[in-house]
Amino acid sequence: MSKLDETRKKGINTLIALAVIAIAVYVGFTPLYKLIGGGVPGAVIGSSFGAIFVIILTMYLLNKQTEIEQESKRGEKVFEEKMKIYWDIFESIQLMLEDGKISKDDEMQKLPFVMLKLVAIGNDTVIAAFQKVYDAINNVFNDKPAEDEVLFNEDDRRSIMELLGQFANECRVDLGVSDSKVQPKLFEDAQKSIKLSGELMNTKNAPVDGPVSHEAKVSIVDGDFHLKRYDTKHIRIYDDQNEICKSSKAILRKINIEYNLGFIEDPDFTKKNTRAIGLEIIKKLNELGH
Repeated sequence: MSKLDETRKKGINTLIALAVIAIAVYVGFTPLYKLIGGGVPGAVIGSSFGAIFVIILTMYLLNKQTEIEQESKRGEKVFEEKMKIYWDIFESIQLMLEDGKISKDDEMQKLPFVMLKLVAIGNDTVIAAFQKVYDAINNVFNDKPAEDEVLFNEDDRRSIMELLGQFANECRVDLGVSDSKVQPKLFEDAQKSIKLSGELMNTKNAPVDGPVSHEAKVSIVDGDFHLKRYDTKHIRIYDDQNEICKSSKAILRKINIEYNLGFIEDPDFTKKNTRAIGLEIIKKLNELGH
């Protein structure tokens, strides 16, 4: 039950108590009215008790209204902060998986603070769900503790995505989108679709037949790459073994950062497809003499 619901419940209980008091006062002061015998004295006493009761009731209603408004504003603020934290988690892990690696100097520095933010603002089930995601990411490093950067294999990626789905399901309830988690069958189907999508992304891009319209060669920390854009508008990136790379956009992100090409995550990488941003990066590299 939310704080706002608790406040409303307390308000209803207090209203019931006031009603009981009003009835008790009415019954209890009946002998007094009979003793006075009506007339002006009776009218004065009656109106006095009525005014006092109305004042008490009005004060109560105003106080409760203020409490509910304050609680509502607090709830809205907490909701906004939760949305921000949860969304940052999804976007950060998305970028991590797209890059295919996790770094001690980047992601591993951020994750402890993400967990602390969740402890401060999330409920227990959300914290427990993210703890599993956190542990899965830590386990990637446990196998290679001496490395500063560790690559994800497909099993790691699949495991993290499944746990992230469970975390999303808990966020759904915590944010009040629904009183219950997604139906088990529907959630299972969604997880299967995500798994299939991951398997498809892990498959190498198919070779493209036809002339090349734009191309550029570039060297970055990860190696030497040959970027090609075909007349069919497909983008293919070849490594130093002349093998087609699996994730073109992840490499394009790294090229953009290392060569300071000026593209930003949103909208350049988020809203543009690989064909569009790939062509723009090839043109930029050509301008630099690549």
